Amino acid sequence: MSIVVLLFFFGLLAYMFLTDTQGRFVTLVMGTVLFPTTALFIKNPSISPQHIFLYAFFFIEFFKDRENFNKSLFSGALLVPIGISIISYVFTAIYNSGIASKDMYYGIRDVIDGFGYIYAAYICGRKESVYALAQKLIPFVIIICLFGIAEILLGDNYPYKIVNSAFPYYEGSRNLDATVSFTESWRFRSCFTTKHPTAFGTLLMSLFLFYAPYFKKEGPEHKKIVLVLALLALNLFLCGSRTAMLCAALGVGLYIYFKFNPFLKILIAGFTLFASTAILAIFLQNFQTNTEHGGSSLDFRERQLLYSVAAIYNSPIFGNGNKYTSHVIFAEETRASDSSGRDLGGLESIIFSLLIDRGFFGLVSYYLLLLWMCVLLFRYREKLQQISGGFALMTSGTLFLTLSGTIGNSSSFIFLFTGLQLGYIAQYKQIAYDNDTEVSDEDETEEENDQDAEKA
Repeated sequence: MSIVVLLFFFGLLAYMFLTDTQGRFVTLVMGTVLFPTTALFIKNPSISPQHIFLYAFFFIEFFKDRENFNKSLFSGALLVPIGISIISYVFTAIYNSGIASKDMYYGIRDVIDGFGYIYAAYICGRKESVYALAQKLIPFVIIICLFGIAEILLGDNYPYKIVNSAFPYYEGSRNLDATVSFTESWRFRSCFTTKHPTAFGTLLMSLFLFYAPYFKKEGPEHKKIVLVLALLALNLFLCGSRTAMLCAALGVGLYIYFKFNPFLKILIAGFTLFASTAILAIFLQNFQTNTEHGGSSLDFRERQLLYSVAAIYNSPIFGNGNKYTSHVIFAEETRASDSSGRDLGGLESIIFSLLIDRGFFGLVSYYLLLLWMCVLLFRYREKLQQISGGFALMTSGTLFLTLSGTIGNSSSFIFLFTGLQLGYIAQYKQIAYDNDTEVSDEDETEEENDQDAEKA
């Protein structure tokens, strides 16, 4: 089976070189999902199949459409927040280790491997229809969901074992020669080919909120969207990530809320505030402690926060160094513990790792980027119908990263779909500028609706 996996990997990579931008984006999504961060070609420096797909995408786009590549990279709407984040990486490296150091290398890799997904999707969004890409991804999304269901029914994750066994190095926590199952006594837990059920939950939440605004599409496409949403909702339950379910519900709620008229918005906001005490009590009951069921809790996260604050006592502004948490605190055969000697597990929030690695400067710069993306998507939610739910996805994604961190490069799933929508904004801003009109995709959306009606 290892040969089959490797042939599929190289075949998918070859297809990326031969196809158009739409096909390259679909291939990038497939490569990011199917090949987890636990599978490596090279251990030091760490090179995974995920990295190769991302780097190949940029390489191909640079030579096939250099004008769009340069415009996306150097004149995009995210230049300022990403630029500030890059500065924070540089300052952290210089402060802790100097310019010519591993710290600087780790910072460069983190910028490319983290923010690269935003730019890759942005490049595609500048040229393509978001809805057309959503349609192209439907067969793959259905396959993901079917494998997620099969994993629970079989009680073993065969795709995870087969894919990880095919590559030279494996950095996961599960024995690939035994049964691989994350299911616990009180909840199902599926992860497909991702590193962890939380990472799978991030993917499912992102896809659910990506497809949710297309629920009202007419014709045969409506049935496909309903099927996809139903399968994604089922898999959200089966993956067992409470954070994923909470964030998906929040995203749907936000999307619906902003469809109401101002009077209803005020009523709903008032009712929510009135009921907030009860909502908070339910939230605390489910997330407060680990005693009955396990899983990450608020108590657990509180201990991690205290540990993070103590870790930056001597360097609160620039932190301890890029990738300090992964290379020092959670290095091989090392477990972090609090002052009482209790195991801290992983760092459940992006806040903790950002504080320890890059200090308050890094933390603020990262959240500035997330906020910047939220604001852009919110501003254009009514003008561009194909991305009307983008702000809800980005808001929910921000909450997800805050509550559960980036285990298994889970932020890539959020950035792929929000980056695509941000590129779509840039595409129509350019069209509006060239034609001296308002930013709108109404004509294209109507044309696609007509095509769907003809298919029916």
